[in-house]
Amino acid sequence: MSSIGTGYDLSASQFSPEGKVFQIEYAYKAVENSGTAVALKGKDGVVFAVENIVLSKLYEPGCIKRVFTVDSHIGMVVAGLQSDTKALVDIARDECSSYRDNFG
Repeated sequence: MSSIGTGYDLSASQFSPEGKVFQIEYAYKAVENSGTAVALKGKDGVVFAVENIVLSKLYEPGCIKRVFTVDSHIGMVVAGLQSDTKALVDIARDECSSYRDNFG
């Protein structure tokens, strides 16, 4: 991989001379460095399981959430950067609310 900061890592739609999209590779690295997230579907429900990797002793127990409730019947398990997680959960909740308002 080319050195970081060559200008090809500023956009998710820009390819480097090697044909790589660095933003996609950064996202893959973020997911690789986070804990595992699994969802199991059963006959009567769904079970979510996550692995929380503590990167620092300064984190308080329970401060990193990986399982979220989007709506009363929708749950979400995420892996990756925590700031991205919060943005995705907010978008999912907004979409769910919009759907409920429009279609009942």
